[in-house]
Amino acid sequence: MTRKMTAAAIALLLPALTAAAQPMTSAQIEQVIAATDAASMNRDAGTLAGYLSERFEKRIDVPSEEWLASVKIGKQDYLEMITRGWDRVEDYRYQRDDTVIHIAPDGLSGESASTITEVSTVGGKTMTSKVREYARYELEEGRPVITRIQGHTLVGDTTPGSSQ
Repeated sequence: MTRKMTAAAIALLLPALTAAAQPMTSAQIEQVIAATDAASMNRDAGTLAGYLSERFEKRIDVPSEEWLASVKIGKQDYLEMITRGWDRVEDYRYQRDDTVIHIAPDGLSGESASTITEVSTVGGKTMTSKVREYARYELEEGRPVITRIQGHTLVGDTTPGSSQ
């Protein structure tokens, strides 16, 4: 009886162990980026939420001449914030450039760095913001999710390869 129970336990655990043993790839991160970019362009917080870990944290840094303001928010607060923002926006455009992806040597996590440009119109006024975004990805239940995004608001145009 013990052998049968052991065999059953192994049969149940093997798929989970196999999924966890598969290393993360750059292609997986590219797929997450493509899906979250599409969700952002479509103002679809529900789809975006599916790619965020429950442990997700968003950190926004805004520099000034004298100090650096930094704000941290969790997943639900982030989703509520962007939904409220998108509801007020008349026109919204989103573009990601200069993306670099790195996979950790153990294959269990990865990071990306990108320049995000958002152009939004509210009340007839158009505003452009540019942020250098750093995202961390980890495997949860065998699939990559975003666990952290940190954004640095760019002052002037500091995008790599920029003509300014």
